[in-house]
Amino acid sequence: MTRQTFGPGVLLVPGLALQIACGASSADAPGVSVPESGPPDPIAVASVPVAAREVPVVIRATGTFVADEAADVAPAVAGLVRETLVDVGDIVRAGAPLVRLDDRDARLRLRQAQASLQQVSAEAAHAAAEAERNARLAESGDISRSVYERLRTARETAEAAVAVASAQVASAEKGVADVVIEAPFGGHVSRRPVAAGEHVTPGSPVVTLVRIRPLRLELRIPATEAARVSVGVDVRATVPGFGTETFAGSITAISPAVDPDSRALSVEVTFPNADGRLRPGMFATADVQLPAMERALFVPRAAVVAAPGGESSSAVYVVEAGAAALRVVQLSVAEGDEVRVRAGIEPGEQVIISPLDQLFAGAAVSAGPGVAAAADTPQQEPSRAEAR
Repeated sequence: MTRQTFGPGVLLVPGLALQIACGASSADAPGVSVPESGPPDPIAVASVPVAAREVPVVIRATGTFVADEAADVAPAVAGLVRETLVDVGDIVRAGAPLVRLDDRDARLRLRQAQASLQQVSAEAAHAAAEAERNARLAESGDISRSVYERLRTARETAEAAVAVASAQVASAEKGVADVVIEAPFGGHVSRRPVAAGEHVTPGSPVVTLVRIRPLRLELRIPATEAARVSVGVDVRATVPGFGTETFAGSITAISPAVDPDSRALSVEVTFPNADGRLRPGMFATADVQLPAMERALFVPRAAVVAAPGGESSSAVYVVEAGAAALRVVQLSVAEGDEVRVRAGIEPGEQVIISPLDQLFAGAAVSAGPGVAAAADTPQQEPSRAEAR
């Protein structure tokens, strides 16, 4: 096979050269048209305008629920655990017995104290009778004054002994009562670390008791917002595990000082928790509802996509000059099927809600069926099925 050379270092196969020559001559020939590739067809999209409305000003903060009251209940006396009367999860009333200790030693001490009281009471009665009888003899001069003074001193000493014995009886009675450990307040048993047969000492917890109705949420508000919060302000909280359900509470206590390290103000919010679903230790995100109002922007949840290059960043597509423009947005609280946008878009812009999987920045788009209706009635956003 022979090769033809066209210029230095350029080789053409004869067949290929022939095709090139024929193509050039055909293109130049009059009346012959060559198909040209035009721009792609616009993507039909459904969109809704960014909704703007007045909403209460909120301060968002996170915190942890704590029990309204919590106590590690401990015995006042040492002893052997005879019986445990409650278990974890039980609900008890104030004064209910929790643990009973062996009371034999306490009852023996009580009987001993009662016997001592009986003895000194008899001695005191005898001393009083002697002093009274000799008082008349002392007045008549039948006995010396010094003898009468000794008898009166004996009576007073016996009366003091009765008082001491009475106190000992009261102490022994308390010892008997202390063998039954009672609930200081009504609540739930969250822990019971002892069992029958164990020896306990004063100060060693036998039951942990918590009161969760109501429940308190401890929040830390930025110091810059400290002047805007006050006792009685409403708070709405969401808790992981309960979806979008919100729980209502109000501020009941505010710390008088700002933490110098974190520059945050500690705030306590009380929730009724009548159904007992909230538990101490749960994490919550709370919105402190301030009395002021502000204008907020909302878009459908269906319009939000993940922003390129950011795992936690969000974005939306908007219609701009017949093309899809990707806007990175800063999201806030979700309300039903809408989510609030704090930054990244402007009121009235058309946000694309479908088909998001076909879009890219700069893609040509055209309004599809239902878009005009959505624009006229922004409060009635299309469902996912309609958007498709």
